[in-house]
Amino acid sequence: MRSDLSFVYLKNLTALGFKSFADKTSLDFQPGVTAIVGPNGCGKSNVSDALRWVLGEQSAKALRGSGMADVIFNGTDKRKALSMAEVSLTIGGIDVDQLKTAGVDLPFNEVTVTRRIFRDGGSEYFINKVSCRLRDIQQLFMGTGMGRASYGIMAQGNITQLISSKADDRRTVFEEAAGITRFKGQKKEALRKLDYTEQNLLRVSDTIREVKRQIGSLQRQASKAQRYKEVASELQSLESQLACYQLVNLQDSVQQSQKSISDFKGKSDDFSETIADGERQINEARQQRAAIEKQVSDAQEKGANLQAELERLESRIQFSRERIIELDEQVSKAHEEIAEAEQRSSNSEQELVEITDKLGTADIAVADKRRIVEEKQTDCKAIEQELNQRQEALNQAQTESFSVAQELTRVRNELNNLDLQKRGNMVRLEKLSAEKLQLEEEQLRLHERLGEFSSDVESRKSNAQNRLGTVEERQHRLIELEENLVKITADLDDLLRTQAEKRSRLNVLEQLQASNEGVSAGVQAALKESKSALGLLADQIDVPEELVFAIETALGRHLQMIITSKITDAKTILHLLTEGKKGRADIVALDFLSKKELFKIDQIKIEELGGVCAFSCVSSDDSLKPLLNLLLGRLVIVPDLNSAILGWEKNRDLDFVTKEGELLSRHGVLSGGRGNGSASASLLARKNEITDLKKELDGLGGIVSERSKEKGDLQAEQISLKAGLQQVQNELRQQEVSIATSEGELKALQNSQRVLEQKIESVTFELNGLGDQESEGSGKRDQLAAEMVSLEERERVSGKSVDEVINVVEGLRGKRDIANAELTDAKVGLASEEQLLAAFKRQLDPLKLRLDELRQRVNQRRRDIDGAGEKKAQTESEISNSIQRIDLVRVEREQSSQAVAKMLEQKIEADQKVEKREESLRSVRTELSTSQERRSQLEVELAQNNMMVENLCERMQEKYQIDLRDVKTEYLKTSEKDSGEVEVVFSTADEMQAEGLETDWSCVEKKVSELQDRVERMGPVNLVAIEEYEETEERYKFLTTQHDDLIKAKEQLLDVIEQINNETTQMFKVTFEQIRENFRQLFKEVFEGGKADLVLVDEEDMLNSGIEIVARPPGKKLQNISLLSGGEQTMTAVSLMFSIYQVSPSPFCVLDELDAPLDESNINRFIRVLKRFINHSQFLVITHNKRTISMADTLYGVTMQEHGVSKIVSARFQKTEREEDSTGGRETKPVKSRVSSSKAAKSKEEVTKESSEGNDGDNDADDVITMGK
Repeated sequence: MRSDLSFVYLKNLTALGFKSFADKTSLDFQPGVTAIVGPNGCGKSNVSDALRWVLGEQSAKALRGSGMADVIFNGTDKRKALSMAEVSLTIGGIDVDQLKTAGVDLPFNEVTVTRRIFRDGGSEYFINKVSCRLRDIQQLFMGTGMGRASYGIMAQGNITQLISSKADDRRTVFEEAAGITRFKGQKKEALRKLDYTEQNLLRVSDTIREVKRQIGSLQRQASKAQRYKEVASELQSLESQLACYQLVNLQDSVQQSQKSISDFKGKSDDFSETIADGERQINEARQQRAAIEKQVSDAQEKGANLQAELERLESRIQFSRERIIELDEQVSKAHEEIAEAEQRSSNSEQELVEITDKLGTADIAVADKRRIVEEKQTDCKAIEQELNQRQEALNQAQTESFSVAQELTRVRNELNNLDLQKRGNMVRLEKLSAEKLQLEEEQLRLHERLGEFSSDVESRKSNAQNRLGTVEERQHRLIELEENLVKITADLDDLLRTQAEKRSRLNVLEQLQASNEGVSAGVQAALKESKSALGLLADQIDVPEELVFAIETALGRHLQMIITSKITDAKTILHLLTEGKKGRADIVALDFLSKKELFKIDQIKIEELGGVCAFSCVSSDDSLKPLLNLLLGRLVIVPDLNSAILGWEKNRDLDFVTKEGELLSRHGVLSGGRGNGSASASLLARKNEITDLKKELDGLGGIVSERSKEKGDLQAEQISLKAGLQQVQNELRQQEVSIATSEGELKALQNSQRVLEQKIESVTFELNGLGDQESEGSGKRDQLAAEMVSLEERERVSGKSVDEVINVVEGLRGKRDIANAELTDAKVGLASEEQLLAAFKRQLDPLKLRLDELRQRVNQRRRDIDGAGEKKAQTESEISNSIQRIDLVRVEREQSSQAVAKMLEQKIEADQKVEKREESLRSVRTELSTSQERRSQLEVELAQNNMMVENLCERMQEKYQIDLRDVKTEYLKTSEKDSGEVEVVFSTADEMQAEGLETDWSCVEKKVSELQDRVERMGPVNLVAIEEYEETEERYKFLTTQHDDLIKAKEQLLDVIEQINNETTQMFKVTFEQIRENFRQLFKEVFEGGKADLVLVDEEDMLNSGIEIVARPPGKKLQNISLLSGGEQTMTAVSLMFSIYQVSPSPFCVLDELDAPLDESNINRFIRVLKRFINHSQFLVITHNKRTISMADTLYGVTMQEHGVSKIVSARFQKTEREEDSTGGRETKPVKSRVSSSKAAKSKEEVTKESSEGNDGDNDADDVITMGK
């Protein structure tokens, strides 16, 4: 018995729906060796695939499938396909501290990993039934030798791939053994974080540059906003005082208007009293007339009602007569239905008597049939008991016969194997002879190919040199294209930047225009809320650029004038502004001006001054010409102020304006000067600038398109040239690779020539060995032939005994079949009679129900006849009463018509009386209307003054959010400097009285105008710039801190990566040297000589270097490892894998038919090596070889009792001692057997045979065999 070892081991594997395991299948493992046997195609290797898959394998190809859905049971002829596959793997003996050291925090010493896949592609993963990620499972086993790419799973196909794969691909196994896969995963994660950090660093740097640029702009805007606030504060103080002054004046006007209105109100009241008396008399006359009209209406309504009643009575008589006819028809029909129902009732009573008789007869027949069935059942039970006794005897005889047949089969199989071996040796002799001849011929052909390859390699080298020249020529052209692209890209960037600036300026101007920036609040409200407003005057006219300042100076506030079509529209807008208290506006109705004649200036007079009529310089729609003529018809535009003065002296009925905006009115008043306001604050200049910008953007768009096309052509040529260059370079590299390949093939041919010589020697040696093997097998065949004769005689005797028992059993089965047939017939007869009886019972109830229904129908029809007679008598009485009522109604209708005629004459007299009284009141109403009209005019003036008061208060409320009634009146001291600038200072009443001064409100108004101009010259002001500047400054500090943190994080990640590189390099170096030394020694031991080595392709880059395998079996020269035979490659791979095991043993090892290509001698060596590692790892061996099976502690047989569905048969063996025989195998001698059931224990050969033949072994699944020496 092996001593109890404390290491991680596989405890259980459970599969459901995975490949051929359609049903839930569970395999329990114990430390030691577990063998899985079974015929080809039964699903043994699916156990290995299930292990690989549950450990995280993602390659369907590695699982022998084309897609991951192929692992799901796909159904058979008898079973449907499943929609899910699930595999659970339980691992015991886990050291929790060791897991924590490896970086896995899992507080369990036993782990169950579950993987589940659905046919729709969905997957689920669990650790101890807790949902997790695939990454968690891979992380759990990383570096333990149990991962999906673990060297602990060795299959027949993929172990040789380790030998034949590329040098770079082999290092995966060595990294797993060195335990650095976990560190490589950490390095990969660190590199990912480093890349993410660098991207964030780049983004933060770009953001810092942008924020820094914004800070400068916001700082300037904040300073401007601060200056704006100071000017706006002074403007608010002065403008509110000026508004208070204007409010007092307006309130005085309101009081005077109210006094006048009160006087006119008294006169109106006197006229109203006179009119009220007259109207009272008229109302009395009208009431008398209304009473007469009501009497006429009532009389007419009564006549109409009498006529309606007359028509109703006549209609009712007609309906009653039709109703009598209908009742006679119903009585006749009822008599017919009564006769029919009485006939049907008689027939149903007769049918009821017949069914009652049949029901009694059926009851008697059912009782007879039941008695017969009971007798037949008693006979069948007696025959069945006798048959069971005979069947048990037959089973015992068959068991004895089967035992003899099994032994006979074994002997025959051994004879067949010897015969097959003999025939195989003969075939092998012929094959080896032919192979020797073929090898000699191939040796001659190789010599000829060596000469051909040499000349071909030289030709390819010359062609590659020519292509190199083409590559250099295209590279020069590509450099030239890149220089041109840089130049045109710079030009295009400048154009796009200019285009963006102009488009940005255009957007700002259009937004200002759309929001009516610079327009008063009242005008904005009218444009926004009135659909009848056609727009501003400034929007309806076009002015040349050079005359914009002159026209704006002349028109002034008239540019904000609202244009409407009709005077009613203008009144509506004024009402809207007044009611809503939304401000003031100037409004012009075009229909008011359309009839006015246009004023014309004498062109000769103004041409002498070098001037031009302003009206002729402005373009507009014809409907606006009268308005523009009123505003600009007397305005002359002159070059300078001197020309204006000269023209005014000669023409004092004209206004003159210079192009610089200096205005000389016909009254002799000069005005001028210019602020530093932007063009966007001017309505006309803004409109012209928008037009110019659109034209410039159209031109720039064409240039940009042209430059973009040139750039696109160059880029297309660049891409084409790069593609051609890439193709030529690829062809050149392909040629270089082809040359290198050819040179390698040339060396390979040389090596092949040496290999052929060695193979010829090997074939000759094998021919001599086959002769010796045939002589040994001849004696064993004679011994087995004698044993077979004895077993055949035993088989004949037992077979005869079985046949006799079978005959008796068949006879009893015949009797049982006859008795069962008679019983079936009796049951059928009984069922038939029972069905007939039930049918009669079902007919009885409906028949009774029908009889009741017919009797009820007869009674109902008789009641209907009685009711119809009563209704007929009642209807005839109603007809007589209606005829009498008709005569009375006709008399009343004639009397009503005569009364209506008299009342109509009285109504005409009342109408004439009302008309005379209304005529006398018309003159009084005319005088009252005159008085009310004058009063209304005064009220309009009062309303206008009140509106001005409200507008003033509203403007201050809207502009400054202050109530003028709450503003405290201040005393203002005014003065005007020599420069013309007005100074206003707040003072007190005492100071003003002491100095004898009064406030000059015209100076205050001028100061307010100056402050408004200063605000306007400032242009658009971003009042939130101060807050934005502070916020942006804080953001800049925050981003700077982030930038520093990212720099530190990057440095830390670089340190971690460097530390991982240093540690993994040292770990890999140490592990590689140990594996290398073990491989050298184990290779010699396995091959009983020879040499082997592991070589790093690049020793300077140990973490990425590929690994070359050098192997030379004894008696052979150093050659390419891929030219080794299948057995040699397998043994070489076994030597390498177990060399790794000596350094880093995996907790378990799966050997999937690894010994299939090995011959007898190599099997012995393989077992000898395997025995050295049994105490270090748990082994799961899938094999057909008996020598390998003999190593097992637990044996599982895989069978396919149902086609396409795998089943498991198990047996566990306990051994007390192992010892090697002369062939290196292991011998076990059974001394005592103990089984858990009543069946006899089976040997390993019997379990293997049952599995191979597909017999049902479920009953023996729990058998335990104790064996010892």
